[in-house]
Amino acid sequence: MPKRDSAKTSKSVAADSLVPEAMEKDAKFVSTIGRAFEILRAFKPGGGPLGNAELSAATQIPKATVSRLTHTLTALGYLNHIESSGKYEPSASILALGYCVLTNTRIRQLARDDMQLLANHAGATVGLASRDRLSMIYVSMVNGSPLRTMRHDVGTRVEIETSAIGRAFLAGITDEERAFFYQHFERRHGDAWPDLKARIEESLAQVRERGFCFVDGEWQKDTRAVAAPIVSPDSSTVMAINCVAPSFQIDAEVFEKDIGPRLAHMCTGLTPMMGA
Repeated sequence: MPKRDSAKTSKSVAADSLVPEAMEKDAKFVSTIGRAFEILRAFKPGGGPLGNAELSAATQIPKATVSRLTHTLTALGYLNHIESSGKYEPSASILALGYCVLTNTRIRQLARDDMQLLANHAGATVGLASRDRLSMIYVSMVNGSPLRTMRHDVGTRVEIETSAIGRAFLAGITDEERAFFYQHFERRHGDAWPDLKARIEESLAQVRERGFCFVDGEWQKDTRAVAAPIVSPDSSTVMAINCVAPSFQIDAEVFEKDIGPRLAHMCTGLTPMMGA
């Protein structure tokens, strides 16, 4: 894979400290806006409505401040207030923000046909993902099997450190950027971190050697995947594409000798189009 300039930092990493309190130390950072977005981020798929107390616990924002923010977000149309329970839930207006991102992500449109061809060849699911804090979030997803055994969709999140697509992303960023993530992973996993780090490093070596990594049963039991990074020519944007299927559906050898090389070749072809 192409070598990156270590002096350059991808904008997705540079713009996000992962810790809102740290961002508030920036004189230009408007804490009220930051806290409002933290409220919106607290709602999770399938998590149901949340009250002010629950939102305060989830975000570590004082309850009185949460109350003012939920009132404002409701007035702006981004939250719905459920009178019977006194709780809140995201409104459809939030979809407009996400839709703008999807329609303006040009690589998503350019990659779709190639992703579908690979999905059809493998009879598996192929996804394009971007980083969001300590997760990868899918911005495009295609399926090549009528069985649709992998229930992924746009907006689905997976951990960076245990997934093939997350490790492919880590392979695409600089050593300095990767160290930033390693600090957070170490805090998250504690004593289990040294062993996990060794497996991540093995995945990075695979990307360096053959353009893709193979992860079997780590992110989810009985699931295996290959993934490769896509790095824009100016190194400012790093994304990744994977091909994932249940272990019973595709042999590991097929992933490593057929699907993986096809995926790496596809990502190499897409790289010049990043940021175009």
